[in-house]
Amino acid sequence: MSEVRDVVAAASQLTDAEFLEVVRAVAAGRPGLGALLAAVDVGAAVPAEDPVTAEVVPHFAPGVPEPDYTAGGVPEPDYTAGGVPEPDYTAGGVPEPDYTAGGVPTFDRVRDRIENRFGTAMGSSELAHESPSGQSLDEAWEAREKAGKAKLDEIRRSLGKQ
Repeated sequence: MSEVRDVVAAASQLTDAEFLEVVRAVAAGRPGLGALLAAVDVGAAVPAEDPVTAEVVPHFAPGVPEPDYTAGGVPEPDYTAGGVPEPDYTAGGVPEPDYTAGGVPTFDRVRDRIENRFGTAMGSSELAHESPSGQSLDEAWEAREKAGKAKLDEIRRSLGKQ
């Protein structure tokens, strides 16, 4: 068990590119790790970027005191203060066509996003099957299936002769 921890500790010290090369070298000669090799090939195609740092935006308007959460429970919203402000379109901003005036995405927008993600997922699986490792997995599956049918035919013939 400590050997596995040593390997993990050593691997965590590698850069992403070095780690991908190690995984590619380990999985190259093993047909059972073809899916891992395909994932490494896809992962290597994604450009390495610096981590994105997000700006923390407070969820309360300036000048409005933050509710006291230590009193217990979630505070009730105060709807008497005017509610949600309407967007100001006079400043030159026009709402995006796939959103309502209140900023809510329309059904068409949501449907298009889902279809886009589904298409991307389907395309990535097709690309994985077209890669050399994916093709070798398909060939191995077909060979196993053919051997299984041959064995089944042999068993049927032996049962028929008894």
